[in-house]
Amino acid sequence: MRRVGSWILGIIEALIIVYVIFLTGCLLFINDFGHTQFGNYTLIEVDKGQATLLDNVEEGDLLIIKDGNDIVKGNVIYYYSVINDKYFIKRAAVTEIKDDGFGAIYSLDIANRGETATVNDKKVIGNYASVHRKLGKVLTVLESKVGFLFLVLLPMMCIFIYHVYSFIVILKFEKVDPEEQEEDDIEVLDEPKSSKKKTKKRKN
Repeated sequence: MRRVGSWILGIIEALIIVYVIFLTGCLLFINDFGHTQFGNYTLIEVDKGQATLLDNVEEGDLLIIKDGNDIVKGNVIYYYSVINDKYFIKRAAVTEIKDDGFGAIYSLDIANRGETATVNDKKVIGNYASVHRKLGKVLTVLESKVGFLFLVLLPMMCIFIYHVYSFIVILKFEKVDPEEQEEDDIEVLDEPKSSKKKTKKRKN
């Protein structure tokens, strides 16, 4: 049972370490627009306001967008748009691409809205996307202070208390009674005498 318990604790500790590494990465790799970005991949947690701007996601979804660096006319891209001093993600088809000497300028046709827009390449997120249903809520909880408290600090505190308890138990049961130690020492001292007597008898 102790081995099983230690294995379970080891698994829990490993999961916590993986979670802490992942959370640290999410916090360290937040881009200028407030979203986690690992290389060419951007993680978008879809909230209620964001869901109204995209027709392929729902509130609570996790949208992972990849920048393939191969955008051509006719591609559907995701880009950042400012609404009420806040960045949101929109989706539109590229109708024209120009170069103004500082980078690419994309002319866009926002599907199903009858709107057009122009955006530079710095605000373009990518042209490949995958939607993961309801995982956005999970990521939101994992990145929150409450999630960190209950998924990291509390389990680590319990594991620490358990290790301290195990250490105290080991010390308690490994203590040797002084009287027993004296008896063991006497027996050790008596052994050579008895062995000497046996050798003398054999000589006689």
